[in-house]
Amino acid sequence: VRDVLCLKQWYQRRVRGAREAQIVENDKQTMILKGVKTSGMVNDVLADMFKIRRQNAVMMSKANSFLPFEDSQSLVDLLVKKDTSLFLFGSHNKKRPHNLVFGRTFDGKILDMLEFGMTGFKKLCQFKQPKIPLGAKPCLIFNGDMFERYPEWGVVQNYFCDFFCTTKTSSINLQGLEYVLSLTAVEPNILLLRSYEVNM
Repeated sequence: VRDVLCLKQWYQRRVRGAREAQIVENDKQTMILKGVKTSGMVNDVLADMFKIRRQNAVMMSKANSFLPFEDSQSLVDLLVKKDTSLFLFGSHNKKRPHNLVFGRTFDGKILDMLEFGMTGFKKLCQFKQPKIPLGAKPCLIFNGDMFERYPEWGVVQNYFCDFFCTTKTSSINLQGLEYVLSLTAVEPNILLLRSYEVNM
């Protein structure tokens, strides 16, 4: 029994040490989860986002009864348990159809949450092009001066840099640039997200 207790305490110290602040931080992990009710479009978006982020993402299959803006503590507890700092929550109801909530946490607390309603979505499999290779980093292009004019759009820009580019790089190999994500801000509150394949 003593050996079992020592092993358990050692494992707990190891987990706590891994979750503490590091000199060189690990790649940010993303949790993708859904609410009690979702639509086909929401499920398709969550699946495609997981394909893009699959190297640093956790896909939760269980439906969750909480809503991020109403019960953030339940969400934070789940993120801490899985050691993830970014999340994407999908849901669907009459007031907020095809709804996505992007967010991030810091030190066990919600830092940002961004809510979007979707229209005009096309799945990755609908495009006749090679699949995005595992670990490929996208080139992000932000179109529109709203990202610089309005602080809230600056938060959107900063968040998606975190979400899609979790690994810091000091140099870029143009031969390895395979796809581009274009985010266009359209007044008053519309964000267009498009994906492009790069042929060098």
